[in-house]
Amino acid sequence: MYFVSKTLAERAALDFGEENNLEVITIVPPFIIGPFIMQNMPSSVHSALSPITREEAHYAYLKQHCLIHVDDLCTAQIFLFEHPAAKGRYICSSHDNTIFQLAEMMRERYPEYDIPTE
Repeated sequence: MYFVSKTLAERAALDFGEENNLEVITIVPPFIIGPFIMQNMPSSVHSALSPITREEAHYAYLKQHCLIHVDDLCTAQIFLFEHPAAKGRYICSSHDNTIFQLAEMMRERYPEYDIPTE
């Protein structure tokens, strides 16, 4: 229901903008990873780190996923703000990965961690 509610809210915002002659841009990010300023780790970062922490309950979120670094998301927001021709909906993701691809990438970059591959 989480994804349905987010999609409905986005559609309502775009419709409201169109009905009221407002320029509305929406950015749809996937799992956002990277540094954070909250006291607690965001759930997306927690899930993304699950191959290292071996919290198998989070593996389901990573079966087929997309990730974006918070810096790249900010860059996308600035880019769209600076380009007046931008309008509508933007999906801010370049790759679709599986948990197996993520585990392999993490094993290559962080060999000091025993990251499972099965």
